[in-house]
Amino acid sequence: NLSPPAHVQKCKAMRVAIWAGTDYNSRPVVFERLGQFFSSGNAALMTEEEWEESYLYFLETHFCRMRQISMNSGVDVDRIVYFADFSGVVTSIMNRKIWKVIPLLKRLVKKVESHYPEIVDHITLFNVPTIASAAYKVVRGFLDPVTADKIELFSGVPLERFNELMGENVIPKEYGG
Repeated sequence: NLSPPAHVQKCKAMRVAIWAGTDYNSRPVVFERLGQFFSSGNAALMTEEEWEESYLYFLETHFCRMRQISMNSGVDVDRIVYFADFSGVVTSIMNRKIWKVIPLLKRLVKKVESHYPEIVDHITLFNVPTIASAAYKVVRGFLDPVTADKIELFSGVPLERFNELMGENVIPKEYGG
């Protein structure tokens, strides 16, 4: 059992992401406060290479979780579901920190699409302000069309949608669980 590099631990502290449990199909559920990350300026605190290595490390931990879930449940699990809270994204636009995150985000998306195709079954972006919905049209342009079709946007917290996908015990309390 190897310890991750120090920058992976640093990244984990800055990302504000949690593994919340599993959905009704036994897939790992990840919630991330992406808007908070965008507005924090944390992207500038590590190199793009360190962020990439750290993010890929986290993806590998999902594979370990999926394998363990499969072994425990007897159900094949080969994908995760991802939920991103965009609260704070307007702040990131106003303080211009989002523009430092976009190249990193683009790099990570390309890496995931190249080396981890289809790891994500479903992507829900919520608390998405109108201005971010408009910006998404730009971001969608550098996404693989298959990936883009998995993404749904909500202006608020879609508790009803969450409940369709997972039990209340998996939904973080701040989002109605």
